Amino acid sequence: MGEVYKARDTRLDRKVAIKILSTSMSSSSEARRRFEREARIISQLSHPHICALFDVGEAPDPESRLATAEPVQFLVMELVEGETLAERLASGALPLAQALRYGIEIADALDKAHRHGTTHRDLKPANVMVTRSGIKLLDFGLASGTAPLFRGASISAVDTAAVPAHLTQEGTIAGTLQYMSPEQLQGQPADARSDIFALGAVLYEMLTGRKAFDAGTPVAIAASILHDEPPPVTSIDAALPPALEPLVRISLAKDPERRWQTAHDIALQLAAIGEQSTSRPAQLVTLPDRPRTMRRSWILAGAALLAGVVALLAAVWLRPRPSSSMASLPIRFSIPPPAGGAFSDSVETVGIALSPDGSQLAYLAADASGAQRVWLRPLSAVDARAVAGTEGARTVFWSPDSRSIAFFAGDKLKRLDVPDGAPVTITDVPDIRAVGTWGDGQILFSAVPAGIYRVSTDGGPPALEVAPDPSRNEAGVTFPSFLPDGRRYLYLVRHFDSTGSVMLAGSGQPAREILAATSNAQYVEPGFLVFSREGTLVAQRFDADNARVVGEPFPIAEPVRYFVSTGVATFSTSRTGVLVYQAHLERGRLVWLDRSGREVGAIGEPTGYSRVRIAPDGQRIVFDRAHPRLGSYDLWMVTERGVEQRLTSDRVSEFGGVWLPDASALVFSARTPPHLFRKDLTTGTEEDLLPAPAFQLAEDVSPDGRLLLFTQRTARGNFDIWTLPLSGDRRPLALLETPYDEASVRFSPDGRYIAFASDELGRYEVYVSPYPPTAAGIRVSTGGGWLPRWSRDGRELFYIAGDHRLVAVPLRTGPTLVVGDPQPLFAIKSATLWSDPKPNSGWPDFDVAPDGRRFLAIVPQPANEQPLTAVLNWLNQNR
Repeated sequence: MGEVYKARDTRLDRKVAIKILSTSMSSSSEARRRFEREARIISQLSHPHICALFDVGEAPDPESRLATAEPVQFLVMELVEGETLAERLASGALPLAQALRYGIEIADALDKAHRHGTTHRDLKPANVMVTRSGIKLLDFGLASGTAPLFRGASISAVDTAAVPAHLTQEGTIAGTLQYMSPEQLQGQPADARSDIFALGAVLYEMLTGRKAFDAGTPVAIAASILHDEPPPVTSIDAALPPALEPLVRISLAKDPERRWQTAHDIALQLAAIGEQSTSRPAQLVTLPDRPRTMRRSWILAGAALLAGVVALLAAVWLRPRPSSSMASLPIRFSIPPPAGGAFSDSVETVGIALSPDGSQLAYLAADASGAQRVWLRPLSAVDARAVAGTEGARTVFWSPDSRSIAFFAGDKLKRLDVPDGAPVTITDVPDIRAVGTWGDGQILFSAVPAGIYRVSTDGGPPALEVAPDPSRNEAGVTFPSFLPDGRRYLYLVRHFDSTGSVMLAGSGQPAREILAATSNAQYVEPGFLVFSREGTLVAQRFDADNARVVGEPFPIAEPVRYFVSTGVATFSTSRTGVLVYQAHLERGRLVWLDRSGREVGAIGEPTGYSRVRIAPDGQRIVFDRAHPRLGSYDLWMVTERGVEQRLTSDRVSEFGGVWLPDASALVFSARTPPHLFRKDLTTGTEEDLLPAPAFQLAEDVSPDGRLLLFTQRTARGNFDIWTLPLSGDRRPLALLETPYDEASVRFSPDGRYIAFASDELGRYEVYVSPYPPTAAGIRVSTGGGWLPRWSRDGRELFYIAGDHRLVAVPLRTGPTLVVGDPQPLFAIKSATLWSDPKPNSGWPDFDVAPDGRRFLAIVPQPANEQPLTAVLNWLNQNR
C-alpha cells in the first residue's frame, strides 16, 4: 500500500521515517481512509512500545504535472532501527527470557491500544520490530473496532486468494492468515480478544520456533484455526515452564469468551512466569525496588506484623473459649497501601471489603505507577497482592461464601473467583459510582441517582429494585447490604434536608425504617449494626427477627473517614466481627509559591481543602474548608486584611466558589445533588440558579460577567461543559458534549478562548479552543495535563503535567491563537493518587496571582497514603 523513506528532520536534526501512500493506491478511497485511520490511531497512542507519529499531512505529487492529480499523503514517524520479529524467528525459537520479555512488551502495547478502543487486527511477527531497547509495535493501518474483515469475498474464496506470508491481499482478507482469530475468518467483527488470539499465536512461535497454524494451503490454514488445537508448547520443548501451556492455550481458544479478556492479564502472567523461572517467588505484580534502608524497615515492620498476626491467631481463633482477659482485649494493627501507592480515594464509594468469614481483606489501591486495581490480603499474611483482571476497579465486595469477589470497572459489573480466577462480566451498570452487595444468588447495587438495582449472579439485565421518592423528601437511596439470610437487606435513604434513615427491605415486605443515620451501615453477628455518627464509628444492638434496634449506640473507634454529604464512612466489617477502617483524615496546606517552587507564605492551618480562587483584583481569596468530623465543606474567605471569614455553615457541602468579575458575588455548588447557587457578598443572600438534574460544578464566569461556565455529570459518569446566562432567561446550553470527561474549564482573559482538560486520549490533556467552539481544540500539553490556569494578562497558560511539574505555555490569543513551547517551572510533590475522577496531579487545586509571579496552591497530606486500621475482639469489650 505504501512506501517508506529514511529521512532527516532538518528542524530538530533527527532521523525519521516518512511513510507515503503509493501512487498506485492514492486513487483508492478505501486506501486513503485506511491511511488516515492509521494516522488518527497512532496519534492517540503514546507508548514506549508503539512506533510514535511525529507529523501527518499531504503535499502535491512532484511526479505529476496534472493540477487535478491526487496529493501525496504522508506520515512522519519514529525511525525504528533493528529487525522484525519475523526475521529473528527465521532462525528458530527465542531464549525463554527473551520470549517472555517480548511477550510482555507486546501485551503492554496492545493493552494501551485496547484501552483507547483500538483493535490492531494485524498483529504478526512482521509487524513487531526488535530494537536495542525492546520491541516496537508497527502498522495500525488495519486497526479498527468493528469494520468487517472480508471485503467482497467469502470463505470459499480464500483458496484462490494468494496471501503472501507478510502482506495483506487487498480485496479479500484484512489481516494475515496464520495469526487471524476464528471470528475474523468467519467475517465477524474483531475486538480486543481477536488481538489476544494473535498474541497467543506469536507467543507460540517465539517459544517453539513453529507457527501455531501452518498447513499447506490458505484453506487448510483457515480450517486448522477454526477446528484444530496446536500441540502444547511444552510437548515441543519440555524445558519450558508448565505455566506457559495454559497461558498460550487459553489465548488461542476458539471462543472469544473463553480467552483471556485483556492483554494486561497476559502481561502480568508472563511477568510472574519470568519471576518463577529465575527461582524467585512468582508474583502477579512486580513492585519497584525500594532503597535499602526502606527495605530494611519494611522487613522489620513485616516481621513484627507477622508475629502479631500469629499471636492473634493463637489467642483468638485457635482457643476454643476466648474468655480470658487476654483473649478479650481488642487487638489493632495497621495495613499499609502498596509501596509508593495509595488506597482508593472517593467520597461516593467505599474501597475496602472484608470477606464475610473475616479471613481476607480486599481493597482498591493504586501502585507506584498510578494503576488502580483490587488487592487481596489474607489477614494471616503480611503482604497483599494485586488481583489480575481487576484493572480500573472502583468498588469491590464479596460473595457470601467468601470464595469470590465482585467489582465494578468502567460500566461493567464483574465477578472473579479468588485467588486466581478470570473475571466474568455479569451485567452493564448505569453508573460507575455503584456500590454492591451479594446475597443468595442475587446482587444488589446502587447507582446515583437512579436507585438500587437487582441482578442475578448468573448475569442478565439489572432490574430497578428501589427508587428514591421525592414526595417523601428522598434525595437518594444507596449502600445496600444483605443480612446473613441473603434475602433481607439494609440500605441508606438520604433526604433533601441532609437527614437520613437506614432501612430494612426484602422478603416481600415493604421497607421500614430501622434507625435515623446518615452513613452506610453493616450487620455483624450476633446482632449489631455498625455505622458512623458524625465521624465516630459506633455499633448498636439489632434484633433482626423483629427488625428493630435495641439500646443506645456505643463507640468503637474515632475518627473514621466520613463525608456527610454522600453518607460515606470508610469502613468494612465481617459477619464474625473483624473491622477495618480508615482512621486518617484528609489534610492539606494552603501555601504561596514563587516561580521556582519556593514557599513564600501560607494561609490558615493545615486542614482539609478542596478548591481555591483568587479574586480578580487580587485582594481576597475564597476556598473550601472541610469540617474535621463531618467531612463536608464550607466556603471561607480571606479578606483584604488577612482575616478569615466563614461564608456558609450548612451540614452538607458548599464548595467550588467562583468569583464574578467585580468580586461582588460568588457562584458555588451546594445541596443534594450539588447544583449551582449564587451568593451576594454584600447582602449575604443566596439564590438557587438552576434545577439539579445531576452534579453541577461552577468553573468560571466570562470577563463581562454575563455567562457562567459549569460542568455537569452525565448518566455515564463523565462531565460535560455547559453555559448558563446569569441574567435573562437563564437557559442552560451544552457547550461540549462528548463521551469523555471534560473538567477544569477557564475563560481566557479576553473571553475569546476556553482552556480545559479532557481524557479523550485515555489520560487528561489540556486543550485550548475558541469560544464558542467552532473547531477542534488545540492540545497544548504533552504527556498529560490537568488544571489549566490563565495568567491575568492572557500571555501564559499554566497547567500540571503528567510528570508532576508545573508548566507554563506562552501564547497569544489575538488576532489568532499562537501557542509556544511548554516551559516546565518546577516539580511538585506527587502527593496523592486521584481516582475519582482526577488524575495523579499532585495538587487538588491552585490559582495564579495577578502578577503571574506567584501561585496559591493546596498541598495535600492525603489520608489515602496512610495505613488502614484493623481491629479484632472489639465486640468482647461491649457485650
